[in-house]
Amino acid sequence: MQKSARRIAPMLAAVVWIHLGAIATAAEVAEPAAAPSRWAADIDRFDEELHLRLLAPSDARSHWVRAGLDKTDIASQVTHFAAARGQAPQDVLYLASLGVACMTPTRPVLPECDAVDRLADWARRDEDNGIPYILLADRARQRKETDAMVATLDEAAGKARFDEYWGRGVLAYWDYVRAVPASYDPAAKAVAALNYASEQAVTWPTAVQALCVNARERAVDAVRAACGRLGAAMAQRGASWSARLIGYTVASRNAADAGVKAQIEGERVAFNRARTRCDDARHARFDGLESGDAGVRARDLSEADAWVRAQAQYGEVGACERLARGATRP
Repeated sequence: MQKSARRIAPMLAAVVWIHLGAIATAAEVAEPAAAPSRWAADIDRFDEELHLRLLAPSDARSHWVRAGLDKTDIASQVTHFAAARGQAPQDVLYLASLGVACMTPTRPVLPECDAVDRLADWARRDEDNGIPYILLADRARQRKETDAMVATLDEAAGKARFDEYWGRGVLAYWDYVRAVPASYDPAAKAVAALNYASEQAVTWPTAVQALCVNARERAVDAVRAACGRLGAAMAQRGASWSARLIGYTVASRNAADAGVKAQIEGERVAFNRARTRCDDARHARFDGLESGDAGVRARDLSEADAWVRAQAQYGEVGACERLARGATRP
């Protein structure tokens, strides 16, 4: 995990680029190359200690963090996500994480996923969030249920927000890892927390691509129209910059005519200017974690903490709008 704080701070954008490929240009989501973290050796040692610490998690957050480390063991991952969900049933991060994990096909179906339709459960309990409805629409697509797919896309487009809870996941790692009683520089533990957070699973961009970018699906007029509405909604109400970027791309690809497409492209130019300002403000709060000056690290650790907490509370776009204009705390 030899990444710098500057490289991993815009975590979701990189994941979206990996998942979507041609849906957005690399220039819109890519970060410049960065040198390995000064804390690389410490982080590797800390990682070993953390895995040992999480062999027997007891509370909801430690179960969730343990699940995040079990990337190659879906059965263990689902077990720990389900434990977190059971111990903290009102926490939407755990609800969403279990819903996404249970989308992974297994034979036989894992008992925690077989007992309840976890994706539908997420949608029911998080009813103003369009992300689970996008995933439900893609499930209908896979089942060749076109009418249900279009209806669910339209339902998604009507939701008040599109939130993958990436920011809440960052905060969960941030608070858990930084609280581990280990003798590492606080900045090293902060960068480790961000490294873990950067590896959160994000599946909905692939669903959007299958639903609204692939030519075969968009050949159906009703699908194209529903995708256009969904893209416009995401561009306005996505919690992350990447969700909004995907929204503009989907809206453009499914525009009703050249005039609508030109309007969307103009809005995307303004969007990218705002995102660039956000990136500059965010870098100013995270870059010091790699400094050799302890005073600079302490200052920027406090600034980074404010950003992480604001992002969890308001979403990535909301945090940027709040903090880039000068607010020092959420």
